Amino acid sequence: MSVSPVNNTRGPGQVDMGSSAADLSGSFMTLLIAQMQNQDPTNPMDNNQLTSQLAQFNTASGVEKLNDSVAIVGGMLVQMQEMGATSWVGREVMIAGDAKVTWGSAAEPYADAGKELNFNLSGDAETVTVTLTNDNGESYSAELKDAKPGVNKFSLSDLENFKPSPPPAGSEYTVTYSASNAGGEAPTVTGLTLDKVESVSFDQGRAVLHLASKGTTAINDIFVIQ
Repeated sequence: MSVSPVNNTRGPGQVDMGSSAADLSGSFMTLLIAQMQNQDPTNPMDNNQLTSQLAQFNTASGVEKLNDSVAIVGGMLVQMQEMGATSWVGREVMIAGDAKVTWGSAAEPYADAGKELNFNLSGDAETVTVTLTNDNGESYSAELKDAKPGVNKFSLSDLENFKPSPPPAGSEYTVTYSASNAGGEAPTVTGLTLDKVESVSFDQGRAVLHLASKGTTAINDIFVIQ
């Protein structure tokens, strides 16, 4: 699933690189800020990348004021990421959580058969076991094969051969996951749910997203923006 970048963009233009150390420093900072403004908000430049770029520049220019540069630009990076979250209002985001589905009824046997469900994997998984559990604690499991790292989507109609039997119709179920590989090393699997961003507030300069159903969450807890 693709991620729509949510950020402020800069129009194309030429940068006067200058020739003095001050000019070069200013031009470098301008280019670095433009790079940060146009990055994917769900996969931003981390501190190691930022430090690496600053270190390369400062090594070439005499290793001057590296620590100050890291602190200043790092603060700007955080501010731009947090302020950019205000444009997420009205959009849907994926966060960690257990989805709820209805396994139909006599009148509508597969009420949520086409409903999209999502989970995130930290690595390849030969088998992902999807378990539906009702309010009585009764569980019914089916398997998905050859799932890849990142966000995966499927629907109830993709699930076959439930064990010990197909889930009884007319009940609501909580969806959970486990992952396995024949070699024994299992990746981490995280169930995801969709929620709508209703508003954004700020706590000590950090953005807090207020969701329609799941309370509040931080930018770092978002897997996908839709």
